[in-house]
Amino acid sequence: MNSHTISLASQLNGILKISRILIKEHLREPSALLWTGLAPCLMFMIVTSSYRPGSMDYQTDAAWFYAYISANVAFFGFSFYLIGRRESGFIRSFIYQRKAILLFLASHTTSYTIISILYCSLFYAATKPLYGHYSLTEFAVLLAGFYTGYLAFSCIGLAIAALPLKFSTAGTLFSVVSFLMLVSGYAAAAHAPLAHSWVNSVNPLFLTTQIVNGTYSLSGSFIAAWAALSAGLLLTARYFRIQPIWSRYS
Repeated sequence: MNSHTISLASQLNGILKISRILIKEHLREPSALLWTGLAPCLMFMIVTSSYRPGSMDYQTDAAWFYAYISANVAFFGFSFYLIGRRESGFIRSFIYQRKAILLFLASHTTSYTIISILYCSLFYAATKPLYGHYSLTEFAVLLAGFYTGYLAFSCIGLAIAALPLKFSTAGTLFSVVSFLMLVSGYAAAAHAPLAHSWVNSVNPLFLTTQIVNGTYSLSGSFIAAWAALSAGLLLTARYFRIQPIWSRYS
């Protein structure tokens, strides 16, 4: 085994170790589990409680909820905590070299990819029985659409993370963006003839819903979202903004 292979294995091992720590940190946060994990499940059950079992299509009915969860994980998980760790001095104090920043970003991205899949799986496991038996094929299609939406929302999150924002300000901005997506979606739904108007054409939540329910091409959307996030991560690694509150390297 040559030195290059050993170095690569060491880096992968480091990514996995850091990712495990970040996942545990996220799962210890009760508000994240409540609003991203449990709340959408309960809301879906309430909304569909008047439906007769088996009378509706699960993918169509659940698409908006999958889009909402993907936005929540991307905004208030992946992007929000990237800003928080940057502002707290975590990056500057412990990860102050370019190679280490790349390792951190790879671990951060890996951890929230796993977290997003966990939330998607939880929602499917909790809500699918209302419509019949589980289906591995159906779950795979929903997961692919969900993850495509997550990638797209993460691109928006990285753009916001690039701004000179503090942790509290970023939280407010993410909340405003989420609120505007919800309001625009409701406004379009309230005017059925305009359901496919320009309002929805620029609403990421609506677009992701269409990807999940199969209206838009999944393969094309995934490739575009993956390419955009990859470019965003490379730019983030190159121009990562550091705003430490305390730092032993200041």
